[in-house]
Amino acid sequence: MSEKFLWGSATAAYQCEGAWDEDGKGASIWDEFCHSEANTTKITGDVSCDFYHHYQEDIKMMADCGQNTYRFSISWSRILPKEDHVVNQKGLEFYDKVLDECEKYGIVPNVTLIHYDLPDYIGAKGGWCYDGVSDEFAYYTKVCFEHFGERIPLYTTINEPNHNAYCNYCVGNYPPNEKNNLQDYAHCVYNMMVCNAKAIREFRKFNFKNAKIGYVHGCAPATALSDEPAYKEAVKKLDFFCNDPFTEPAIWGRYNPELVAEVKKLGIDLSFVKQEDLDIMKDNTIDFLGQNIYSRQLAKPYESGGTRFTVNNAGNNDGTKNTARETRAIEGWFETDRDPNTQLNKWGREIYPACAYSTLMLRKEKFGNIPIYITECGHGAYDIADENGYVEDDDRIEFLENYLHYILKAKEDGVNVKGFYVWSTMDLYSWINGYKKRYGLVRVDYDNGLKRIPKKSYYWYKDFISKHKDI
Repeated sequence: MSEKFLWGSATAAYQCEGAWDEDGKGASIWDEFCHSEANTTKITGDVSCDFYHHYQEDIKMMADCGQNTYRFSISWSRILPKEDHVVNQKGLEFYDKVLDECEKYGIVPNVTLIHYDLPDYIGAKGGWCYDGVSDEFAYYTKVCFEHFGERIPLYTTINEPNHNAYCNYCVGNYPPNEKNNLQDYAHCVYNMMVCNAKAIREFRKFNFKNAKIGYVHGCAPATALSDEPAYKEAVKKLDFFCNDPFTEPAIWGRYNPELVAEVKKLGIDLSFVKQEDLDIMKDNTIDFLGQNIYSRQLAKPYESGGTRFTVNNAGNNDGTKNTARETRAIEGWFETDRDPNTQLNKWGREIYPACAYSTLMLRKEKFGNIPIYITECGHGAYDIADENGYVEDDDRIEFLENYLHYILKAKEDGVNVKGFYVWSTMDLYSWINGYKKRYGLVRVDYDNGLKRIPKKSYYWYKDFISKHKDI
């Protein structure tokens, strides 16, 4: 019998757990950032939806929805609160209890080892640009593999290293909040992939029979609105920026020499690259790819304006063509294109369901039959609740239904899709968008004791899973 398709939803530690300093947990860079003057919103994840104390209720709600898998992340600083490498047993015990609940309901855990929230003691030494970060990460992941073992059948090393590096060093909206710093971006990207490889090397030492390891990638392959040669070159360069430095070493264990040459032409100093790291990457590649699917990456030839990166987090847009848009541009390489005929969400992101199909087909075309889990797909919105706290989120249902149509079509057309996770399980802290931007299948009433109220989309997803559980 073929293995069961996984239908679930996803969260991340800092975004949902709360209990930021409880039971021996150390501070992460997000705790430090949110408590600093740099956080102009003054909104934090200190409590969020308090999954730390509501995990039993939340996992039961997943089971009641028919979900047979749950993607969550472990907080590194909950396991290793300080740089002395002393393990916090209460941190391990918390995740043991989460796994107990998953096992109780037959829910397969898909666990990310870091989802943006580096420990603050790593951040103080340079964060992802600290050259000791890969050995620190390897030590932390070894602790997890040793303790949790095959209770976790699906491990992922790093969530969205592409988006994390981009927000850290290009846009500057995530700590350490550096802008337009392509040198540190390149260093960060490289160190992340060394981290990925060293974690996989630790994983392989255990010779697990029933556990696999991957990583989660956060953007689609680049595409263009024109087939002209200049547009094709822009597509290649956008992939050089946000796809190839991650997917190729993770899946193939090597970098494209043309990518390396073009990066050097930008004036990036690659003296941080070490042959011993490249050897580790070559020998330690992923078993599966986690692919997050939200929107397209549209490229056009660079025109003017210099290297620049902007992201819209204002949260006050109306979703029309006048809505602020994300911009990526590297002088001489590419800049992002706009399709005026495509619907936008309220944060200026395209709603383009067909990108789910093209993303998966292009991954198969390049990487063959690698197993792929859709580790995030969801719709952020200003949810409006009625007097009972119920949300009729028809826009979210339409989004998910249309994207799933194309995901299942890609599966039928030969892509090795193994599972799908809605982002997110419940409403949670949406980074610097705070709590107004909601993704959850379940509403969290932040003004009424964090009461959980399933939305219309929760019941829609339950019905969808029921109809598709045997695919």
